[in-house]
Amino acid sequence: MTRLALILTVPLLAAADWPQWRGPARDGHAPGYKLPAAWPKEAPAPRWKVPAGDGYAGLCVAAGKVFVHDRVGDKERVRALDAKTGKELWAIDYAEAFAPPDPTAGKGPGATPAFDRDRVYTFGLGGVLLALDAATGNQLWRHDCQAEFWGQKKGPLGDDMAFPPCGVCASPLVDGDTVVVNVGGPKAGTFVAFDRATGKVVWKALEDRSSYASPQIASPAGVKQLVCFTGTRMVGVKYEDKSLLWGVPFKALYDQTIITPVVWKDRVVIAGEGRPTFAVSVPTPPGAEPKTEWKTDELKSYMTTPVVFGDHLVGFDHRTVRLVCLSLDKGETAWTSPRVPGKYHSLAAAGGAGFCLTSEGELVVFRLHAAEWTELGRWMVCGRGSWSHLAIADGRLYVKDAGFVYCLDLPT
Repeated sequence: MTRLALILTVPLLAAADWPQWRGPARDGHAPGYKLPAAWPKEAPAPRWKVPAGDGYAGLCVAAGKVFVHDRVGDKERVRALDAKTGKELWAIDYAEAFAPPDPTAGKGPGATPAFDRDRVYTFGLGGVLLALDAATGNQLWRHDCQAEFWGQKKGPLGDDMAFPPCGVCASPLVDGDTVVVNVGGPKAGTFVAFDRATGKVVWKALEDRSSYASPQIASPAGVKQLVCFTGTRMVGVKYEDKSLLWGVPFKALYDQTIITPVVWKDRVVIAGEGRPTFAVSVPTPPGAEPKTEWKTDELKSYMTTPVVFGDHLVGFDHRTVRLVCLSLDKGETAWTSPRVPGKYHSLAAAGGAGFCLTSEGELVVFRLHAAEWTELGRWMVCGRGSWSHLAIADGRLYVKDAGFVYCLDLPT
């Protein structure tokens, strides 16, 4: 599937917006930015800097606002900031008692808000799904998904179905008039779609337990489908009737299945903690077994979703702390970067360059081509704990660390 075809499946937005997880097409690409002839050695001073609470939720930039979902004390909070000035336009909060048993997982939300037309949708760490008026912050509808949909039950693959131990990290997906989330519970389905206007459940699919991965809509093999990890496999669900088209058993170490599916033509690239990266061809006709096209140990991705450019991808190998470029056709390594320290990096593409924000607060900019590793520059753009996915919108870079949200003007 081409990037153009995928962009056409999302609602019409301003060309420079970053309205959801990984940008307008959920592929990490930011349209509209032109790379300067030379990347400056020094980072500019932030345009603005605003205090922020706990959480790893990515930033959503749309309609002149930055939507920030974080946690302060025992409450989760959603704010709208003016994208140019950082001025708070509105804020709402709600009590959240959920906390992961592992304190290193963080107490704040991990799912990126999704903006669609006049609304913003958030999915909290404890499973609270909100629809808010984007202009005022007024609550339009709410689902407490942990109470409504999760529980203990043996699933069809013999696995225990339970609320994700580290809480919700899968970002909501807006498709037309529905909001789709990776829920995974015996009272609902792995994937549940809600009417964007009313919050009414529209459809459910599968019965696997959930993963931490955000769903993607694509059309490999010419069939529109929801592609995502469940807790036990990568699946393709036919969008027309919500039937299972194909599945590939997969479990990352410690059940840390996090990465958003990477779809290229009729292939899906699969990766996870401690596992080789491999690509499968989506079967035609549906119901046949997916064919493994290639597998490599050169890239093992924990939390960083790779970015596709042309017939290659670039991902982050957390064992060697290096960026790795692979051919999507054969899985061959095109290049490997010098060390880029940090446990998690978010990746984006804009203007022919790759942008890598490390968990240490460093932005690494590199030429997005397969010939060789070409570094353009490194900036320290924020403090440590920058686990939230970066956003690029309207010529500006938005990042969040453990204590602040920052806006920086990108060079032109």
